[in-house]
Amino acid sequence: MTESGDILTAKTEADKEVRAYQSVGNSLLQRIRTGEFRASGKLPTERELAEVYGVGRAVIRDALVMLEVKGLVQSRQGSGIYITRKAYEIQPVEVVEIKSRPAWELLPAGGPFELIQAHQWFESHIARLAATQVTEDDILHIQQACDDYGRADFADVREKLELQVHMAIAAATQNAELTIMVGQLWMRRDNDPFWKAAGPRLHSAQNRDRWVEDHARLASAIRSRDGDGAYVAMWQHMDAVKQLLAGGEGFSVAEGGAEKAGGRGRAGRRRLKVSV
Repeated sequence: MTESGDILTAKTEADKEVRAYQSVGNSLLQRIRTGEFRASGKLPTERELAEVYGVGRAVIRDALVMLEVKGLVQSRQGSGIYITRKAYEIQPVEVVEIKSRPAWELLPAGGPFELIQAHQWFESHIARLAATQVTEDDILHIQQACDDYGRADFADVREKLELQVHMAIAAATQNAELTIMVGQLWMRRDNDPFWKAAGPRLHSAQNRDRWVEDHARLASAIRSRDGDGAYVAMWQHMDAVKQLLAGGEGFSVAEGGAEKAGGRGRAGRRRLKVSV
């Protein structure tokens, strides 16, 4: 199959997964509103939900992340996924809007380097703010997420746990809108075909130690309420990801020629390819 054919296939599969997790997420929200889970106050386990909906656990995790970034559920390590009061306050019309509106997740990403640049700039500022607003519970949550990542044995699991580290830091800002924005940025990245291919390599066993060290520096700076230190730690972490994508083992950078966009030339714009 040609490279363009591979990209088209990857995009088609990504689109299917997007529709799947959105469908599951909306179904769960409707079931919450009917009071199905009110007695327990939490959702069934990922395994049980995967069996009910006939999808993989990755789709269930994405659906739960979608609900969590909207403030409708809350994950508690070792305890389960709890339903928030906000989930019961949403009016039915909002459920319809979630189904029918053009979702931002479906808009094409600007490109691998544009995405990582956005992560680097935005999340460095998030880390700085988190260090000034963090609570003792937040510190425990961040440390737990970091520890879970370090203990994980498989790359695909570490990839999901990396998101939990960043979401825990975002939550420490005490600003729900900023937390949602971080979640949206990660969902755009995770739904991009390039990142789907790159993720397992980024979190391979050979790279785990460097990310564990980065997480430790981030957690330490935030725990110390060192805003500038947290900013630098996050910036350097994202810079390491960028460098690995640009020239690390298993990755290569192809130089693109000048491109026209809206009548303006973009000389030397880079395209990333993943060796598979």
